[in-house]
Amino acid sequence: MSDQYTSLVDVTVPPGGSVTVPHNLVANGAPAAPHVVQPNVGTDLVVSAVTTTTVTVSNPGTMAASARFLCAFLHSIQSRPIDVPAGSMAWQGGGAGGGALAPLQNTVIVAKNGNDATADGSVALPFLTVQAGMEYAWATYVQPLGPQPAPPFTRPQVYVCAGTYDDGPLVLPPQVFVCGAGGNASRLKGDWSIDARWSNAGGPDDYRSGWNDVGLFGSVVIDWDLYQSSEGKLWVQGTRFAGGGTLLLRQKTSNPTSNQAYFQGCEFDNDVTLNANNVTMEGALFPTDPGGVAGATLTLNRQGGSSDNFFSSYGGTIGNVVVNALVGAPDYNVRLGHAAQSGATLTLNGAFSTVYADASALPLQSLIVLAGGATLAQILRVNRPNFAGNTAGRPAFPEVGDQYYDTALPPTGLPIWWDGTQWTTAAGVPV
Repeated sequence: MSDQYTSLVDVTVPPGGSVTVPHNLVANGAPAAPHVVQPNVGTDLVVSAVTTTTVTVSNPGTMAASARFLCAFLHSIQSRPIDVPAGSMAWQGGGAGGGALAPLQNTVIVAKNGNDATADGSVALPFLTVQAGMEYAWATYVQPLGPQPAPPFTRPQVYVCAGTYDDGPLVLPPQVFVCGAGGNASRLKGDWSIDARWSNAGGPDDYRSGWNDVGLFGSVVIDWDLYQSSEGKLWVQGTRFAGGGTLLLRQKTSNPTSNQAYFQGCEFDNDVTLNANNVTMEGALFPTDPGGVAGATLTLNRQGGSSDNFFSSYGGTIGNVVVNALVGAPDYNVRLGHAAQSGATLTLNGAFSTVYADASALPLQSLIVLAGGATLAQILRVNRPNFAGNTAGRPAFPEVGDQYYDTALPPTGLPIWWDGTQWTTAAGVPV
């Protein structure tokens, strides 16, 4: 069987009907599904299925229609076998300028050469503005399924191509993710918020949205309490928060344990305020100012609830940290696994928090501020390495049995131990 990479197929389809015809394509000696099926004229006919041997063309119109279709197997990529789902690579529409690539399922494209008036979210017809792309994604893939889509449910993605998009205020719909080409490539200018679509007054709707690999140049305010969204969740990866605006999360106060936020590999150029529980930051980066001094401040405000937690872990650097925990037990559990920047401060305001910290996450004791009844006993160091340094560099939060080599003690430095109240030599002499 000799290879045949292209063929022409003539079809006439009655109104509301469909026709299946052979395309006769052969690649590598075997029948092959076409990657491209394109009509030669503008037509209502739609390619509804392709297989390794046939093409199915449907007519949604009210009159019979005819067209000639070019079927093509892209032999230049034969060395990279791919599985082509039926109709997924079909070209539709036609006309003098050729067909338009059909929209990708669950994906909406935004690009600087787009047009909101003519867009369908495809690569060929992208949207121009991020808001228009998000609204199309929500109306097409989320709203028709109702407030609680039955699993499995794939949340749509709005892919923002490289460029700077200065679209003004932006509203993040529920169940929609915004993705891009990187924090410095897909730059989205404008202040972000949410709206009443996040309300779950009618039931426990598990709303999730977020950003991946984009730069947000403006303020971001996710106020779940304003819209009574106790099940609202935010998932963010590889995103840069910049442009002078702040990030504020505010959970629903009447049910403060269900809202969740997860940040992985994000950069925070501005202050962050979290009026929320159940927040995790993995590999967070809070850049220092040009002088190398800690920049933005992370403020954690305990809201009350049975599972109040904040975690920073898996590396990263964070500047100033403020923990406000003035309301009652159980304690607000704060896990600090990042590296504290030079000159960074840790402020504990209130007695109802417990801070579990790696040694690298704790500043010098002189940079720890206690207020509202807070004490140093609320800080528990997680790892217990042996330290060495001068007298001023002794650990701020030693535990019984900790060893430290004080290089400033005569004659050439001495090992000392913490007995629970003071540092002593091996002979028990306080030093």
